[in-house]
Amino acid sequence: MGPVKRRSQILKAYLRDTWLLLRQFRHSLLAFTVLLLLGALWLMFFYPEKRLDFGEAVYATLMLVFLNPTIDFPQSTFARPVFFVVPIVGVVIFTEAIIRFGIMLFAKSYREEEWQRVMASTYRNHTVIVGIGRVGYRVAEELSSAGLEIVAVTLVNDEESAYLVRKLREKGIPVIVDDARRTEVLRDARIGHARCLLICTGNDLTNLEVALTARELNPNLRIVVRLFSDALAEQAQKFMGVQVALSTSAIAAPAMVAAAVSQTIVHAFYVGEHLFYVTEVNLDKTSPLKGLTIGEVERNHSVSVILLRRSNGELLHHPPADLMLQSDDTLVLIGTPEQIASLGL
Repeated sequence: MGPVKRRSQILKAYLRDTWLLLRQFRHSLLAFTVLLLLGALWLMFFYPEKRLDFGEAVYATLMLVFLNPTIDFPQSTFARPVFFVVPIVGVVIFTEAIIRFGIMLFAKSYREEEWQRVMASTYRNHTVIVGIGRVGYRVAEELSSAGLEIVAVTLVNDEESAYLVRKLREKGIPVIVDDARRTEVLRDARIGHARCLLICTGNDLTNLEVALTARELNPNLRIVVRLFSDALAEQAQKFMGVQVALSTSAIAAPAMVAAAVSQTIVHAFYVGEHLFYVTEVNLDKTSPLKGLTIGEVERNHSVSVILLRRSNGELLHHPPADLMLQSDDTLVLIGTPEQIASLGL
């Protein structure tokens, strides 16, 4: 998020927060206004020393609240009550409501949780992350590094989760500490305006319940769910409108097999039913790939070269096909197990 947009969101949050506080203190403000009006009308009709118009009467009543009268104490017994009642009632209302309103408006630490909801209300086309454990925190960091806007929702059950929440808030990411299964909590996270929902808690049933609630609130939302059960992951994709359901075993199993197969394989993943390896290859003087071009490697072995690191540290993403490989180059390739095996590494 750019600094200009960040400042704009903070300004919107302050304006919205001010409006919410005004609504919260509306009864006190109404009582204060009624006191001013009644005091002013009373002075207009019963103050004998000078005929006051409405503006003068309101100002005189307001000054009485602050014990700084602008008119003389009246001789009439009908006008005197205003000089006693208005200061006492006005000071009570002012000190109880107006001063507290200012403190709550500018000292956000007094109402941190409410401020997080106010900040979240300024987001549009953002990503909502539910569950800030180790997985959720890592996902939030990666998305934030990619420049995406994030609102997180989580429950704090231990010191570790509380620490992770503080870390995200320090990065400027709004974190709502509440139960995401509740409709109003997802609304506070602006799920209706979000582009994507990532559900990362460690409880399959909770994740599915959050997904169902979110789908009702936003039919066009892209939902990605972390699930431990392969069967639930498959059913969630088929029947619950979940675009991606990632089971822990489906992610971990191919990565563990790949690590056992070769030390050059750094990652493995499925696209549908097809398994792919991500392989990092360091070329030495005896490497069969030395002297070949990027295009020849891709054509001969049906792999995709996504990164080339030169010995001087230069990084080339998707290097050109006519670039020739040299000793001490490092390649990162993607291919099926058979295609990677054909490299003879």
